[in-house]
Formats: sequence, structure tokens, C-alpha cells
Amino acid sequence: MKMKKKSMFSKMLAVCLALVFALSMSVTAFAAITPDETGSFTVTGFDTDPAPSVSAYQIITVNVDATSGQPSYPMYTWNAEVATWMKANSYASYVNDNLGTNAVADAFDNADAGTMTTFLEKLTAAIKAGTVQLTPTTVTAADGTASFTDMAMGEYLITANGGVKIYKPTTVALVPEETDGEWNLADATVAMKGAAPSIGKEATEEVDGDKTVAIGDTVKYKLTVTVPSYPENATHTSFIVSDKLSAGLTFDGVSTIKVYSDENLQNEVAAANYTATTTGVVENRTFQISFEDTFTTTTTFTTLYITYTATVNEHAVETDALENEAFLTYNNDPYSDNTYETETQEEVYTYGIDLKKVDKDGTAITSGAGDKKAQFTLSDDTGVLKFTETATDGVYKYDENGTATLEVAADGTLRVQGLDEGTYTLKETQAPEGYVLPTGEITIVITDAAPEDGTIDAANVTAGQGTVAINGAAASLNVVSFNVENTSSDDAGFTLPTTGGMGTMIFTIAGVLLMAGAVTMIVVVSKKRKAE
Repeated sequence: MKMKKKSMFSKMLAVCLALVFALSMSVTAFAAITPDETGSFTVTGFDTDPAPSVSAYQIITVNVDATSGQPSYPMYTWNAEVATWMKANSYASYVNDNLGTNAVADAFDNADAGTMTTFLEKLTAAIKAGTVQLTPTTVTAADGTASFTDMAMGEYLITANGGVKIYKPTTVALVPEETDGEWNLADATVAMKGAAPSIGKEATEEVDGDKTVAIGDTVKYKLTVTVPSYPENATHTSFIVSDKLSAGLTFDGVSTIKVYSDENLQNEVAAANYTATTTGVVENRTFQISFEDTFTTTTTFTTLYITYTATVNEHAVETDALENEAFLTYNNDPYSDNTYETETQEEVYTYGIDLKKVDKDGTAITSGAGDKKAQFTLSDDTGVLKFTETATDGVYKYDENGTATLEVAADGTLRVQGLDEGTYTLKETQAPEGYVLPTGEITIVITDAAPEDGTIDAANVTAGQGTVAINGAAASLNVVSFNVENTSSDDAGFTLPTTGGMGTMIFTIAGVLLMAGAVTMIVVVSKKRKAE
């Protein structure tokens, strides 16, 4: 009997201990959270300059029982606006009203990556269009990261715009999780994926393989454009390529524009896929090429290559570099009519020669009204070059239809502009009034070693055989300068004969002597014959 009592007591004690243990476990396993619990999350993957604007739209809420402080069933519920849109747009399977109004269904959690991407893109488009009206929390990214604090529990749709990249929408979940018997609301992090379209420019090999040009040269440019990678269901997917040529370049017309899908320029894209025009262009650009939504959303090309030509004109000498800027304009928020622009710049360069006529003392040789001025010709390996004189005396620009004669200004200076890199021969063909015409030629080598920057490397001017003499050679930016000496007639070491002067007398005396000798010879010969 005692044994039975002891056994009964032991059993009751065991049950009590089990209940105590169970209760203690319950307290640990169900640590309370509050319905208004908040947390933080960060979104990474952004460029730093410019920093994009990042928006978080709460699309799912978390249900928490206020009394027990535990998540309640169903744990997740769609925002009412989002649920209504899903039911009307083939996503009704993501909503399970049998569990509770607008409850999140297992089908949403089980969707594959491709289906989820399409869903998020379509939902983003609906929000941007105002079909689904949600108020976002928006922050500006800093150092590549957007930080959101004091955010209610739930799942958020993340969008971004205003930076360089086109960002694809994503989600971040800020939800309670049970770990080691406790419910916690841990901070969350998500990386946002984006691609930045780009544009590059180069002058092709048709410019002698470098960036140096002369007036009249035709320059062929090639643009390399990354096609913007818009989300599949984006609503604004066009992009524009535009170009702004400097005053020293003349655009050869939209007929020279060609678009290719390969770097070797073999596969031309049909002109029906874009519109090229010089009218109505933005910000006074020379031309623009518009690729419309239909092309962008259907093309399989990731890169396009655009070529066109321009001619170096007489204004090329007004600047050290012939700038040519290319721009790519696209929607960095493809769900609204917002744009972002990238640009690139390509420069080609032209060069000039400056000279001054000086005497042997280095004094400038000037000319008065009616005086003869020094004249030159300039040649390269193709022959004598031609130029046109500008409105400024003694300043000439290269012009294949001009004149070969280069005449110095009254102050003794001569400036030749619009030359390419290369070797030139300068020859004086007429001396200034009162000076002797020198013999020989001057060789001028213009070199701008790669990478070309529009600055002549060094003055390379030499006088060939003859009496021609130079001094003071120097190179400054894109111009090589030097002095060309002349010797005055008075210092030449001889005097040219003048009419009635000593020169004529010398020839007269010589003639008289010759005639006297002839007479003497005749007399001698005559006497000899008589003697015979």
C-alpha cells in the first residue's frame, strides 16, 4: 500500500515537472513582438555620382497578435491595392482569400525567378502609372548604399532612378524569424542589379590612322553605343544618340549616317529602325538619331556601331582642338518619362606655321606702300600647296582651290594655318624690297606623337643648302614659329650694274680691246701674204 502511494506520488511529481518544463519552454519559444515593430534594411549596388533616388513600396504586411505578441495566421497579407491589381492581371493565384482577406498564397513563394522578375516589372509599371496607388519611402543613396530605418515589418518593392544605371526592380523582406526559440526582427540587405548604357567615340583609320588633320580632310567617326537594357515591361524604352560638332567641322549630312550591329561594320541595321535628323535637335546639337520603343524592346543587339563623316573647314584654325561630343540619352527610370545622359568626346587637331622676315641683326623687315613684299611657296610630298588669304593680312588657310603664293604682311609676318602633321618645304620666291633673294629651302617637320594632344612636340626647322638662314625656332601649342633672314642689297658684297654706270663702261672697254686685237691680227696677216 505504501508502495502504491509512493508510485502515485512519483507520477504526479513527474507530470508537474513536465508542466513546469513545458511552460518554461513556452516562454522561451514565444518571445513577444509587437504589431508596430520596426526595423531597418539597406539596398546596395548603386553608383556614387550621381547618387540615385531609391524608393521602397510596402506591398506585403505582417500580421502580429497584439495580445500574445506572436505572429498570427495568416502571417502575411497583400496590400489591398496590390491585391486588387493582381486579381485583375493574371496574378490571382498569388492571393488566397480562403486563409483571410488578401492573404499571400504559397504560389507567390514558389514562383521561379523568371516569373517573379516579370511580376515585379509589371507591378512597378502599374505603380508608376498610378494604377496601383502606393506611397513610397524614398531616400538618396550615399556611397553606393540606400539606408531605410524605422520601417514597418513586411515585404517592400524597391525601385531606383536618377543615377547612371537602369535598375531592375527587386524586393526586400523585413519579417520576424524564429531562431533558437526566439522571434527576432533582424535587419535585412538586398543588392540591386543595374546596367549602365555607355557611348564611345573614335576617329577611324580614314584620318591617316591618327588625330591630325588639315583643312579639307574628311574625318570618319565611329560611335560605339551600348543598347539600354530596359526591364521587359518598362513603359519608356526609347533612346537617342546625338552629336555636337565644333565650328571647325562641317557635318556631311544624315545620308552619311550608318548603323551596324558588328564592330567590323559588316551588318547594317535597317534605317527603318531609327530616325536621323538635323532639325529639332536638343541643345543645338548637330544631329540626333532616335531609336524608338519598338526597336529597343525587340532587338537582340547589345551594342550598336554608328558611323558618319565630317569635313575639316576653315574655322578649324580658330581652336587648338576640333572637339566633337557624342551623347547617349536614355530613361534611367524606364517606368516614367525621366532621362539620363552620358557623353563622350573625341578631338582631332590641326597645326600652323608662323614666320617673320628679319635682317641679319634680327630686326623685322617691314614694307611700305608699293614696296615688294617677301613671297613664299609651301610644299609637302604631294607638291606645292594652295591657300586662301583671310581677312587678316599675311594669314593664310589651307585651301586646295586657293593660290600657291604666300605673301607676308606689311609687318613682315606670315601665318599658315590648317596643316596636318607631316614634313613641309618652304621656299622664298621673292625677296622684300631692298633685299637679296636667298637660295635653298627650309624644311619644317610637324610632329605630335601619340597620343596626340594638339601640341607640337618640338620645333624642327632646318635650313637646307644655299644662303637661306633661320633663327629663333620654337613650338607653342599647335604652331611652330621661326625667323627667316634676308641680306640687304647693300651688304651683299657686290653692286649690280646700272644703265650708264660703271658696268656699261667695263663692257665698252672690253669691246674696244677686242676690236683692236682683231684689227692688229688682220694687219699682220695682210703683211705676211704680201711678203709671200
